[in-house]
Amino acid sequence: MTDTVWTGVVAITDTRYAMLAQLAGQWLLEERPEPILIGENCGCEDKAVYVVVNREGLACYCGRTAPTRMLTRGAAATRLRQHVSRTRSKEEEWVKYWVIPLSSATPDHVVSDLERTVAARLGIPLVHRARIPRRRA
Repeated sequence: MTDTVWTGVVAITDTRYAMLAQLAGQWLLEERPEPILIGENCGCEDKAVYVVVNREGLACYCGRTAPTRMLTRGAAATRLRQHVSRTRSKEEEWVKYWVIPLSSATPDHVVSDLERTVAARLGIPLVHRARIPRRRA
């Protein structure tokens, strides 16, 4: 049996995060230059782009929120809880995430464009469909 291995390419630093956050331009709510543990809430945004880091501290996934209703907690934390509850490899390997919180007025196409741009800047594929065999110890 094979599972997805969440390899990463680059570490997220404060400087790298600031550069990525600035890509949001007028839609950025605020910078949050600290990684958050998976499972913890990061704020009250309802639109965001987030970058997940694996156990090695490398960026391994980039995603966006697409809320269908207003949330009382952060949309990024809610979306990540959905991810890890559905996939064992994500639960095991995803450790922290960085969030780029966006104004609720941000058009959906802007959120999608920002997700693609952030992923490209970090060298992360947007869709992880390839199954990579895990090495057995």
